[in-house]
Amino acid sequence: MKPYEIAAEIKPSKRQLEWQKTEFYGFINIGLPTVVNREWTDGNVKAENFVPEKFNAEEWVTFFKNAGFKGMVLNVKHHDGFCLWYSELTDYTVENSFNWEAEDRDMVKMLSEECKKQGLKFGIAISPLDRNVQCYGSGEEYNEYFKKLLREVLTKYGDIFYVRFDGAAEESKNGYTQEYDWEGYYEVVRECQPDAVIALVGPDVRWYGNEWGVIRKNEWSVVPKYYSIEEAIKRSKEPPSRKNKKREKKHEMDLGSRKAIKKESEFIWYPCEVSVSMRDRWYYHKEDEYSAKTKDRLQKLYLDSVGANCALMLGVPPMKDGSFAEMDYQILMAFGKSHKQSYAYKVSSVAEITASSSLSSEYDVKNLMNSDENKTWKPSKDDKEPEIVFTFNEKDMFDRVLMMEHIVNGQHVEEYELYLDTGDGKFKKVDKGGIIGYKRIHKITPTEVMRVKIKITSYRGELELQEVTLY
Repeated sequence: MKPYEIAAEIKPSKRQLEWQKTEFYGFINIGLPTVVNREWTDGNVKAENFVPEKFNAEEWVTFFKNAGFKGMVLNVKHHDGFCLWYSELTDYTVENSFNWEAEDRDMVKMLSEECKKQGLKFGIAISPLDRNVQCYGSGEEYNEYFKKLLREVLTKYGDIFYVRFDGAAEESKNGYTQEYDWEGYYEVVRECQPDAVIALVGPDVRWYGNEWGVIRKNEWSVVPKYYSIEEAIKRSKEPPSRKNKKREKKHEMDLGSRKAIKKESEFIWYPCEVSVSMRDRWYYHKEDEYSAKTKDRLQKLYLDSVGANCALMLGVPPMKDGSFAEMDYQILMAFGKSHKQSYAYKVSSVAEITASSSLSSEYDVKNLMNSDENKTWKPSKDDKEPEIVFTFNEKDMFDRVLMMEHIVNGQHVEEYELYLDTGDGKFKKVDKGGIIGYKRIHKITPTEVMRVKIKITSYRGELELQEVTLY
């Protein structure tokens, strides 16, 4: 088999599928760095300095839902070692924030419960770096401590959909750089939260590689095994190789095309997450106000990430009093309202849909307009450039095409073309695109049409689409 034919047979795990459906989730960083106006602290800032007296779990979760998020990820322990839950393993926790005169200060408990109540998924971020605990840098002793800490937070608060590991490490006071037991950490997650994906330094979700939202033109979920986190950890323990550097530079902007993988033989499903903050930094700093992303910028980020086969994690940093900056709040509320309106009406619901072929009645093209995600369309096997056509009784206007592959069975589409008939009975090619994957949202200038045609000009393996909708 050719490399691209092997790649076409790679499929996601159940946990990866569920994570992909989450699409858009918010990331909260709040803690002692917020108090002292930094991004990192040294582990010596006292716990009682953390006083988010305006924190309200119900208000936070309601805000996130109205902003359009489907999940909330809380950074439960940053590099300073300060824990946002009540721990039996360390005193450096929110429980000892004595100046915060609240009956319950366990933020992980309150937010996880409120997310469950309001139907939002809950996830955590946690750093193995710990500048407070004395055993950091001791090797196995520290790894066992961190695994106990991890087990504690993963077993006390119900279902967790996402665990994000930071890879930061540094020398301890004795000059030893702690070597993390990544495989051991992963085992704890799999045991305690088997349905959770492990991201960033993890085997399930691949970080894009920057924090600015600069995204590849085609982001494949199927990539060579070389890019797995296991292989990356192995390489990190070896002297830098000119061969590896050359390879990574060559494929920086293309990880999955036929050309990029022509010499590969092993592949993995390793989908991409785009992570960006509302502001320049992850924690709240008043001086970052100028950098807050506008509603239009957020809409473009969404199209370039969720609308291009990635998931988007957006950082929303609370202020030290536990409330959100009014500017951030208003921007996200406006984005949420606009986003909901944009996808409220399916223009294609009043059109007739036809195709150049269908594999069988079970895979009829009309399935693309069915809300059941297991109802799909497959063209006949000899249809090398299958086409889908929407026909209206009278002119109608749209500006987006939403397309989804049935990624349960892999990722297949490599290129497609978009044609419009504006009323003269002739199709005119107006644009083209590359991969589809889980979801592709193709934006065009608002146009009145009588017919819309989508032609799949290149695909690998057995093409199977789950949805095509005009908005």
